[in-house]
Amino acid sequence: MSVSGALYKTVNQYNKAPVSEADMKRLEELAHDYKFIKNYVYQRYGGIQSLPKLYPGYTIQNEMTASGLRNQLGLPSVYFYCAVFDALGDIKGQWSQTKARVEKNIRENENLTPEDRHYLRFVMKQSQCLEAVLLEKEPMLSTNWQQTYEEVRALVRDESRLRRYLCRQVRRHLKKLHTEAAEGFSVTQKGYRYGDHGIYLSVKENRKRVFIPLTDSNCYSRQLYVHLEPEKGNVKIAVPVEQKIRQYAEYQNEVGLAVGMRFLFVTDRGHIYGERYGLHQEALIAYLRKGQISYNRNKQNNPGRKKYLTGKARLEAALHAYINAEINRMIHTEKPKVLYIPKLPPASGAGINKRINQVASLWQRGYVRRRLEQKCRERAIQLVEVFAKGISCECSSCGETGIKAEEEFRCHACGLSLPERENTARNVLRRGKKMCS
Repeated sequence: MSVSGALYKTVNQYNKAPVSEADMKRLEELAHDYKFIKNYVYQRYGGIQSLPKLYPGYTIQNEMTASGLRNQLGLPSVYFYCAVFDALGDIKGQWSQTKARVEKNIRENENLTPEDRHYLRFVMKQSQCLEAVLLEKEPMLSTNWQQTYEEVRALVRDESRLRRYLCRQVRRHLKKLHTEAAEGFSVTQKGYRYGDHGIYLSVKENRKRVFIPLTDSNCYSRQLYVHLEPEKGNVKIAVPVEQKIRQYAEYQNEVGLAVGMRFLFVTDRGHIYGERYGLHQEALIAYLRKGQISYNRNKQNNPGRKKYLTGKARLEAALHAYINAEINRMIHTEKPKVLYIPKLPPASGAGINKRINQVASLWQRGYVRRRLEQKCRERAIQLVEVFAKGISCECSSCGETGIKAEEEFRCHACGLSLPERENTARNVLRRGKKMCS
């Protein structure tokens, strides 16, 4: 086994004893100020006019320093600048989502010519060009890009119409952010100190720190996020930690996987992992349906949902623990160097059978995919998506179209008879190898 590269994951630390009411109020005050600063940044810099200031963000940092807001609140700088850059990250994320929606509309707009789309895409990809168009200014690019821009704009008939279209699209999809949640705050290394089997957190009072005893003795030197649960007197500290990527010499196999709703995985060799996956899903779905029916029946009496949410969290935790255990078992047994999986279709509500659609929408394929990706990265396993159209109806032996009945696949051309998922996994492996060759 060798170590190569690294990745980051989040570990949590918890308080060993309930935080006193006085200390929790001090921490809640930090959380409310943190929320206030984020909303201030959202309001002031979340619009089109502030787009040129977002990257890299030092202009906004200097303006926030000069605003005097930190002194007015009496907030330590270790929290103030975390809130500023946290809000800037959210704004940049909102801009990324807006651009993605606008680009999608450009692709689907049948009234645009190929030249129009080429112009709009060029503007969207060049940040300085997009800023100029949205601010109704003339783009000033570097020499090479300016020449390319002139060539692209010369191909369109009405540039002003396209500019107006782009501005309308951005205004339509760009949303001003706001938060009412004051659940916690981030803090840099200068704002805390580990010791005495706990952590000392800076507060607004000079030379004062709140001590929180922890359930572990681990010490970190990272930016932390402190999540508060005032009603329980609890604190959860999220810590990003570096994890080494381990390469295993014995992991040399190429494995095709079929992903299902009854079994978690079936391999190209017919090995089944997650035999009780469907049972866990059915238990969760039945509980959610029963709880929703009960809630709708007594909705006018304003029934509490605390018991329902606790039960839901318990069932989801059991399902997630089972998924992780089965993924680990599959990797340990199969020892894959490369895993091929079918590319799953996007979630959709279209269709006739509402019962089937509801089950599919509750199927936690996103969680399965995320955990599989994470565990593959940790072990340097290559995860390859395979185009999956018609893959379950294709014979893995001769390539002809067969029939599926009662979870069995039969091919009339060559006589192959296999469990449906095993046949699918074989096709996944074959397509994956062909794609990567």
